[in-house]
Amino acid sequence: MKSDTFKCDVLLLGYEDEENLGMRYIAAFLNKYGVKTGIESYNNSSNDTILKHIQAKSPRMVGFSLIFQRMLFEFAELMTYLRQEGVKSHFTMGGHFPSMEFKETLKLIPELDTVVRQEGEQTMLDLYHHLDEPEKWSQIKGLAYRSNGEIKATLPRPLIENLDSIPFPLRGDEFRMHMGLGMASILASRGCYYDCSFCSIRQFYSDAPGTMRRSRSPSNVVNEMEDLFESGVRIFNFRDDNFSMKGPSQQRWMKEFAKELEKKRLSRYIIWRIACRIDEIDEDICSRLKDVGLTFLYLGLESGSDQGLKVFNKHYTVKDMHHALDVIDKVGIKFEYGFMLLEPDTTFQSLKDNLAFFRILGKDGRVSVHFTKMLPYAGTPISRRLKKEGRLKGTISSPNYSYKDQRIDLMEIFLRKSFQDMLFKDGSLLDKLQFAQFNSVILDKFFWYMDDTSNYIKTVKSLTEWCNKTTLETMNSAIKFMENRSYEDIIKEWDVLKSLAEKEIHIQSKIELELDYLNSMGTY
Repeated sequence: MKSDTFKCDVLLLGYEDEENLGMRYIAAFLNKYGVKTGIESYNNSSNDTILKHIQAKSPRMVGFSLIFQRMLFEFAELMTYLRQEGVKSHFTMGGHFPSMEFKETLKLIPELDTVVRQEGEQTMLDLYHHLDEPEKWSQIKGLAYRSNGEIKATLPRPLIENLDSIPFPLRGDEFRMHMGLGMASILASRGCYYDCSFCSIRQFYSDAPGTMRRSRSPSNVVNEMEDLFESGVRIFNFRDDNFSMKGPSQQRWMKEFAKELEKKRLSRYIIWRIACRIDEIDEDICSRLKDVGLTFLYLGLESGSDQGLKVFNKHYTVKDMHHALDVIDKVGIKFEYGFMLLEPDTTFQSLKDNLAFFRILGKDGRVSVHFTKMLPYAGTPISRRLKKEGRLKGTISSPNYSYKDQRIDLMEIFLRKSFQDMLFKDGSLLDKLQFAQFNSVILDKFFWYMDDTSNYIKTVKSLTEWCNKTTLETMNSAIKFMENRSYEDIIKEWDVLKSLAEKEIHIQSKIELELDYLNSMGTY
């Protein structure tokens, strides 16, 4: 989004692929109480550009929203530059990492004045009113700061129980568009009850007193959707940590939400996407929600191996996953997923289990086969475990670990060589396939009458199926080659794997060319 040029009291700066709702909720809250607040989207903006915006707006306080732990030093370098250029504003920072590792954050970034921990609305307001009175900071809950050379933290601020009391997040004048349709991110709840070993959400919220997961009322959510609809939004992306369908109270919430959408007469004209757990898929609820616009699910599958699911502490099995996927197919809702093929206890057997699962998951091109590596982020149980075992490596902004079987290190190298461009770079083949799959959903909902819609959908599925087939064949060949060789022998015969990777990359290029041609034929 373009930066406004008005003067402001507080400027919030953070990365925004989609709308950074945490930052935008705080902005709306501060504005409600008379603190003029602006937002600066930090999407690879140059330090010089950010400096000019800060100089133009003259904020008393700049708040940095750190979503990604990997961006810690990037923000640190930015703050150093801003101070060197004479910016005197108070610098504060919020997010999962600085909340849990506030001491380390303040040590690493001497230019930073304070850290706002957990939910930041009220803490930011209190801090703003006492910026020039550091002797009163000890009374502001949820704050970390320096005092006489020491880092101190106040009592944690209780979590906000009534989310309806918070104003709707501050939006820009323009929304992201897709095929002429406005898109917006939205939150119906905060927090999560689950304790996945790789996730910092539970730790982030559990450090503060209050209910772990809280929901807005259905009517409050739908009222915001109605406001956005009147501004041109037709595609809603719910960014809840977990859009829970489990339990009587949550199912009542879902049914009331569906009624509210019908009452506002929105359901026929919108689509929406949620993230949910595989063990919370309920056929009746999914069918009801599909009737009012639910079109896309994001599933945190994470592993197709029971061993991997135990490492991730998911509390379900591969059998449970297959059952839920059958329900999703029966209801007719499209889905995407997260999957961490590599984890600290990866073995060749778990890799083979995952490949067997992928063959079913990606059947008929219903989704793209893709994967990543689990990273041990700060504050997570898996990070603590690896540290205790002496296996935690890397840096504070890029944590890593060693595998128990050295050959898995070589497998990781091979996977990166073979699938780097396909999976792990901006504008990758995976990005393009998922974009095309999303196009298919939009076309089917809003542009079903167009002559080439059915052909586009069919071709995307075909290209996805082709990509899945070559991906799984390449991975299977590599596993067979490595499993029966020693670490030293694999290195000696690395040329075999190199040739396999080159063949895979060549096929990826052919698929990408066809996909680019397909999209060039329309206005996608």
